[in-house]
This record gives sequence, structure tokens and C-alpha cells, in this order.
Amino acid sequence: MMNSTGSSPSATIPKACACMVDARGRLLVFRHPEDGNMQLPKGTIEPGESPEVAVRRELLEESGLDYTGPLQSLGTLHRECEAGVEGNTHRHPQLWHLFLMRAQGALPETFTHMATGSPEEEGLVFAFRWLEAGDALDDFALPYRQTIERVRAALLQAA
Repeated sequence: MMNSTGSSPSATIPKACACMVDARGRLLVFRHPEDGNMQLPKGTIEPGESPEVAVRRELLEESGLDYTGPLQSLGTLHRECEAGVEGNTHRHPQLWHLFLMRAQGALPETFTHMATGSPEEEGLVFAFRWLEAGDALDDFALPYRQTIERVRAALLQAA
């Protein structure tokens, strides 16, 4: 079936989102150089790949961190991704699989990493930092804000 733009309706694209927290409960975030907004490591789940495998791969590709610890599912989040956002050429639905990860050992306060594995992001340098529990979320798009609220709620429950 065609829609008014003459293209087929988009299938939902599955995504895996890494919510890494340190021992102080701070969340690993980065500034994306293309759109200037703050983000969490996230990417498309490849065909035949489980969300659990995908989230570890995406974290490694986007941050250089090879996480082997346990994953805590924070459920899923539906997102209508608009065209022109985060390098997307057309509007499409996404289903984000959210995973809480607890950093193993100390990590730097800030660091950069050149992204790999994705043609859209290959060679981009992401600047990482830690988001404190009370930090404002103004620089994050809505689905990232919703994800961060889930992380904060899970950390409060565990306290």
C-alpha cells in the first residue's frame, strides 16, 4: 500500500540503546557532531542479531568500550523518528530496546572516540561525558529524555 508521499509505509526499525552508569550513578552520554545534540549510544539491531548482542556492539562502535558485564533490561520505547533527524532521510517508527549497564572499573571523566561500524557515522568523533542525576536534559531529544528518566527510576529502585 502506498502512502501520500508515494512510498511504502516504513517498517519499525529495532534499535538497541546502551545506558551505562558509573559507580556514582552517572550516565554515559555524548554530543553528536552532526546534529549538536546530546545522545546515548544507540544503533540499529542487525537482522538475526539479538538486542543483547546489538547493545554491546553499538556501545563498542560508538564509545570504544567493550562491556562484558550483565545487562538489565529497562523495557522498550516506541519512537516516531522524523525525517532529517539524526541522519534519517525518511520518517519511520523505531522500537528502542533499553539496557542498563554498570561500568566495570573507573572510566575517564571525559573522552572522545571515533565511531566505527556504521557508514553514516564512520569517522565521526563523539565527545563523551557523565550526566549527573540532577543535570538538565535540555540538549536531549524527547526519546533520550524518556530513556534517561527510566534509568534514573531504575537506579532509585535499586538504591
